[in-house]
Amino acid sequence: MTPHRVAPTATGGSLVVERLAVPFGLGTGLTGVSLHVPAGARIAIVGPSGVGKTTLLRGIAGLAPTTAGRVLVADRDVTTLRPERRGVVYLHQTPVLFEHLSVGENVAFPLRVRRTPDDEVRARVSDALDVVQLAGFERRAPHALSGGQRHRVALARAITGRPTALLLDEPLSALDPALRDDVRSAIVAAQEESSVTLVLVTHDLDDAGLLADQIAVLLDGTIVQHATPGELFAHPASLAVARLLGVYQTLPGYVRAAGIVECALGVIPVDPTFPAGVAAVVAFRAEALRVMASEGTPCIPQARVVGVRHRSHGATLMLRLEAAPQIPPVEAPLEPFAMAAEGSRVGVLLDPRGVRVFPI
Repeated sequence: MTPHRVAPTATGGSLVVERLAVPFGLGTGLTGVSLHVPAGARIAIVGPSGVGKTTLLRGIAGLAPTTAGRVLVADRDVTTLRPERRGVVYLHQTPVLFEHLSVGENVAFPLRVRRTPDDEVRARVSDALDVVQLAGFERRAPHALSGGQRHRVALARAITGRPTALLLDEPLSALDPALRDDVRSAIVAAQEESSVTLVLVTHDLDDAGLLADQIAVLLDGTIVQHATPGELFAHPASLAVARLLGVYQTLPGYVRAAGIVECALGVIPVDPTFPAGVAAVVAFRAEALRVMASEGTPCIPQARVVGVRHRSHGATLMLRLEAAPQIPPVEAPLEPFAMAAEGSRVGVLLDPRGVRVFPI
């Protein structure tokens, strides 16, 4: 027999933030933040510590005062409404459960408040726990749960209330790698099952790329880039964004002529509209570098191997460039099964397709 399931309510609810200002700290806080999240989409907000990511979520949820702009949920202006009337649920990074209630009653809490009939409560609680892979946990006590299970119970409770938008504040920050995978899977499953519009804050770019359809970068009090993960990682809109991503290395460069930039890794073709005679920063990912086993070819930049870094996903070489020995070493992939002794001399090629140049 097919188990009874209560179909999720279709939300059809986009989340729109228009020129929102949220004060915090000693500065001006967030100013003119605009964001559009289509109904049922998943977006991650990233930015350095202290930039106001949590403050933005709290401003959207009505938990922090705003001084300008507005918030629309499912085309309804909720800017002046109390938090409980906005159709938005905010989850703090540390899950808060009612310790005197069972798991089932924790998940049922939003429904009990609304005086939902018992039969529907049981069905919706069962469905929500099934989505987060905690079926059969209804009678468990919160103190008997692991950290990852507590996160999933809080998530189940949030979707049981069928909000239009769900705001997650660093949902994976306190979890070890194995639990992160479990909770990450639960977040995606819960969002897809409930069709809720999801906004999450994270400092982890891997989590942002794995969980979100879109990533918004918050810098200097506003959103400076909003793109798909692939577009963001491949084409950061500014040097500040490239540095935030943490996957770009930089070298000083100089625009010698239209469409030509020179740096310690050679000559790189760039946008011909760049003005000649200006300084630039050349930003590139490690995988854009290719290490040549042979050395001594005059047209290929040379480097000295000064170290090897071993990580779970592979090893990289640290290379001191002979054309600029005063700058820190650059990092390049070590091909599988290849050998490169420390102190050896190698040639280095930079693939211009993996390069971003920012005039300064």
